[in-house]
Amino acid sequence: MSAMANESLKEEREMRQEHHSGPLKYILVWAALMVLTVVTVLTGRMHLPDWGLALALVIASVKGGLVALYFMHLSEHQGASRLVFATSMLFVVLLLSITLFDLGTRFRPTLPSGSTPPEWPVETPGQSGRYGGLLKSPGTDPK
Repeated sequence: MSAMANESLKEEREMRQEHHSGPLKYILVWAALMVLTVVTVLTGRMHLPDWGLALALVIASVKGGLVALYFMHLSEHQGASRLVFATSMLFVVLLLSITLFDLGTRFRPTLPSGSTPPEWPVETPGQSGRYGGLLKSPGTDPK
């Protein structure tokens, strides 16, 4: 318990002695966040079937890291704060990569040659509306 108190006092002392570099650092980080936001919007409008999700997740992780490091002042902290941040970023990378590798190894469904995809929603005999409920597709006769 005393180790945590000592580290807390040490961190408080360091925070009082810190000299902030001024607004230029924050303006540059803000500009980087704006550029990454524009990149996110532009790539979101493109159809990137293989790498779209991975790119969006990487950009979001970089933006979150910039916010945590500079606007939450984690880049200026020592000890446990850096360890917690590094560990959390490691787990974000692990969880995202495992998920993306899982999605990347799945087979895409294919249609037989010469067939066209069915119109949605597909109604099968014995089914009344969407998912067997009472909701009918537009343009059908309500009986």
